[in-house]
Amino acid sequence: MRRRTVLLMLVPLLLVALACSGSQSGSSASTSSTQPAQSGTVAVSVVDNNFRPQDVTVTVGSTVIWTNEGRADHNIVAFGATPFHVDTASFGPGATYSWTATEPGTYRYYCSIHGAPTAAMYGSVTVVGR
Repeated sequence: MRRRTVLLMLVPLLLVALACSGSQSGSSASTSSTQPAQSGTVAVSVVDNNFRPQDVTVTVGSTVIWTNEGRADHNIVAFGATPFHVDTASFGPGATYSWTATEPGTYRYYCSIHGAPTAAMYGSVTVVGR
């Protein structure tokens, strides 16, 4: 009798556990979402060892403003297939750096003080037409 009671209690628990652990239906090819393009002024926080957000999408004519909210100096260095002109001088805590997007493309950058093109502090600005 006791064994049957335990079994009757375990079956519903197992069913709930299976229901909670089931996979979602649909395509699992990509979990990333496309960011809508922002226009006007777009803010990027520069904190110690990363950019927030790391990647932004803007329209032509928009200005990206990086604000150093960290405790160390940082810089913006362009790299990749679509180079863009940025001032590579460092800017200290509380300072800002801005860049206005004039041509569509994906512009990749990093902080050469705290990273490399593919490690630590790096990001991108994707520029789309209006």
